[in-house]
Amino acid sequence: MDKHPDPNLLSSFVRSELPRRRNREIVRHLLARCGDCCRVALRHLPLAYGGGAEPRGTWFDYGKSFARAWRETERRQDSLAAERSAAPELLRELLAQPLDRQRVLVITSTRHRSWSFCELLLEAAREWGYREPGRAIEMAQLGVEVAARLDPAVYGQERVNDLAARAWGVLGNAQRIRSDFLDADESFLKAERLLKQGTRDPIEKAQVLLLKSSLRGNQQRFAEAFRLLDRTVAIARNCDDAQLLGRALVMRGFLLGTANDLAAAIESLRAGIEGLDPVADPRLHVAAQHNLILFLSDSGQNDEAMRLLESSRPLYHEVGDQMGLLRLRWLEGRIASSLGRFAEAEQILRDVRQELIERDLGFDTALLSLDLAGLYARQGRSAEMRRLAAEMLPIFRSRDIHREAIAALFLFQKAAEMERVTLGLIREVSSYLQESRSAAGLRSHEPR
Repeated sequence: MDKHPDPNLLSSFVRSELPRRRNREIVRHLLARCGDCCRVALRHLPLAYGGGAEPRGTWFDYGKSFARAWRETERRQDSLAAERSAAPELLRELLAQPLDRQRVLVITSTRHRSWSFCELLLEAAREWGYREPGRAIEMAQLGVEVAARLDPAVYGQERVNDLAARAWGVLGNAQRIRSDFLDADESFLKAERLLKQGTRDPIEKAQVLLLKSSLRGNQQRFAEAFRLLDRTVAIARNCDDAQLLGRALVMRGFLLGTANDLAAAIESLRAGIEGLDPVADPRLHVAAQHNLILFLSDSGQNDEAMRLLESSRPLYHEVGDQMGLLRLRWLEGRIASSLGRFAEAEQILRDVRQELIERDLGFDTALLSLDLAGLYARQGRSAEMRRLAAEMLPIFRSRDIHREAIAALFLFQKAAEMERVTLGLIREVSSYLQESRSAAGLRSHEPR
């Protein structure tokens, strides 16, 4: 600050009424030992601290001020450490209660009104998103309730708004996974409003943008999804956040693959995986590897896909997610089919198909059945194709498939009966099912 601060500005500084940037400027000016400004600031100290004689001397006693600040910092650090230590047990106690009781507890009990506990709830919601989207929504809703009740005097209002925005973003993502797109849109709108009332931390903003880009991709609004990802990438690079950059590039790769730009998808996924820390987020690392293997196979690079699958196999087992392991086997069957290992592929695909039926995952069962149909088409096995088609409709009518998708499967069945099924028709029906799932807002279990 080249010029002397206005006396009114110094008065506001003493009262801690200035924004952070202006505070820093004035502190630097005073530390430069500007006698006139120090004397003006000292005259305001009795008012700021509730009366008393004007301090003597020309300079501030920064030693006492720093000592007080350090004692307060230590007190807050001890409080936060105790809060973090208590949060896991609080979460265990909460999850042991029925769902309606859980909500009552987080609303009424002051024990649950802590930053660390809220973060644990949001992390639990992310974990459940991989396994049970409905449970993920419940956990995220609890996180929203806790964030809304945090004490601004303890954490600061702007920081509380940041965490509340994060909670709404996690809820929006859980709703997106279950394809509740209208609810997800509303949640992201609330998150963005809270961010504007927060600290304006770019990383907090980027986290919401990244989750929202995934929603736009599921809604087939790819242009908007890529714009959101461009903003996320820019923030990650400006903040030198390699993990955030890796996540954004992985998401871009997944969306590019969904939009059938396989070459660009593979390039983006490779770049993203290179920047990811697998220890920090092992599930994301496995999901990224899975989609890279899938797109390599879809683009005809089956030998490389199989090599990468074998090297990635331990990662799937380390994560231990049952749906992830089931998708690993599905991917093995697809690659084996592409490599001409038909007997092996058929056995794998049939086994996985039965498990999907038992889990009541109608859309996934339909898509896998079409992979099996493709295997039969390559071998000219019309009789097996007809039997498969005849099995499909009775299963799907009782599961999560809407009437337009059933109509497409009905046409496939008729084509099989007439022995007019081609690989091109199978690809068209499969693409239609995947697009209609997003358009209709039905439940999705795609790799995440």
